[in-house]
Amino acid sequence: MSDDNSHQSNQQTSSIWSKGLKRWLSTAPETRDELVKIIHDSRRLLEPDTVAMLEGVLELPATQVHEIMTPMSQVTGVSIHATPPDIMQAYLETTHSRYPVFEDDSQNNVIGILLAKDLIPFLVEKARGGTAYFDLDSVLRRPIFISETARSDNLLRLFQKNQMHMAIVIDEFGNTAGVVTLEDLLEEIVGDIEDEHDDIAGIDETNHIIPVVGKTDTWIVQSITPIELCNQQLGTTFLHNEVNSMGGLVMHSLGQVNDLLGQKVLIDDCQLTVLSADERFIQEIELVKGYNG
Repeated sequence: MSDDNSHQSNQQTSSIWSKGLKRWLSTAPETRDELVKIIHDSRRLLEPDTVAMLEGVLELPATQVHEIMTPMSQVTGVSIHATPPDIMQAYLETTHSRYPVFEDDSQNNVIGILLAKDLIPFLVEKARGGTAYFDLDSVLRRPIFISETARSDNLLRLFQKNQMHMAIVIDEFGNTAGVVTLEDLLEEIVGDIEDEHDDIAGIDETNHIIPVVGKTDTWIVQSITPIELCNQQLGTTFLHNEVNSMGGLVMHSLGQVNDLLGQKVLIDDCQLTVLSADERFIQEIELVKGYNG
């Protein structure tokens, strides 16, 4: 074949590829919704878990940190003045790998993060009969902070940059709102991750809403129950623009209340009564649907 024919053939091939590329680009998704639709339509080609993971990745920019964090009322931490027995007691009760360390008992000023593994050298020395002194301040890791309204994809970059697995969440007033971990972030992508310490039976969502025997349209609802789950199971229509859990919904409706136990609130056609609570956190709620007074 002559050089002219070869050159002409290459031009034709290049033209074909160029036209094909333009056709593909003309149909490529231009918005996030279009991309989500393509992923939905790919269920016949991909495994369900793969599709769910892709959807989770796409949801990260739309998910704010406060939606996946653990509020301070549910966080186990230690005081900077805690003794080794105090810390060990906290570990035995929770088996967490990381604990925020507070400057005082208010749990508002987090001054560091304690890794449970940093206790090992001290425990080994004690087991050998030594008299090692445990200095909590010397093993603290510097905490990282993030706004509760930050996007979850920004949180991921923060974890990568600082090589940390826990961040302290700050609200708009500069107060400590909660903590968020790398596991919380990963669960947004791949779903719940149960480790060997998790009570798998207790994670079953059906246990969050329990009908009351002998009472019509009455249930005991765990405070941590997502509002969406309650709406799905009970047919309620609670709005959840500002809060995510049923406990948060009740607290938002009550406003500032010092004595939570026994407080009642009417939302839509439902009466919600606080059955159990501590000073700052609702634990169980009685929900009566179709309440007419």
